[in-house]
Amino acid sequence: MAGNAGYVCSVRIGTNTVTLMGSWSLDGIAADQIETSAFGDTWKTFEFGMKDGGTISFAGLFDPADTTGQQALMNANLENTDMTDIRLYIDSTSYFVPCQTTGYFSPTTTTGADTKASVVNITGFNLSADKADVVKVDFSGKVSGVMVLV
Repeated sequence: MAGNAGYVCSVRIGTNTVTLMGSWSLDGIAADQIETSAFGDTWKTFEFGMKDGGTISFAGLFDPADTTGQQALMNANLENTDMTDIRLYIDSTSYFVPCQTTGYFSPTTTTGADTKASVVNITGFNLSADKADVVKVDFSGKVSGVMVLV
């Protein structure tokens, strides 16, 4: 089975590409573990608790002229704006996006539904400069809900 080449990936806000990005990551779903052990037990026992949608991060070269990408992300952070249309592309047509239906894992499924659509909160951005390099930027975000593959 062949994997996807990283150079075809991208980060977009809706249809607008965030320029000059060179990497992204999606640290996916984690499940809380609730301990259910009692007095007299010799082994701990656990049940599944709530799910956590994880975090996203992406980085690249800083482009102050990218008003629909990098500047929009900085503004989302500064203004505490929920992002519903941030997309992490794995090729030219498939991408991860915050689920906008009430179902898990599929934009069209309502099995195991929650009551809120998912969003990403841009939790931070960092700029770095070095005299021997170009100016770089990285962004981080917290997934509230779940990212789904479209």
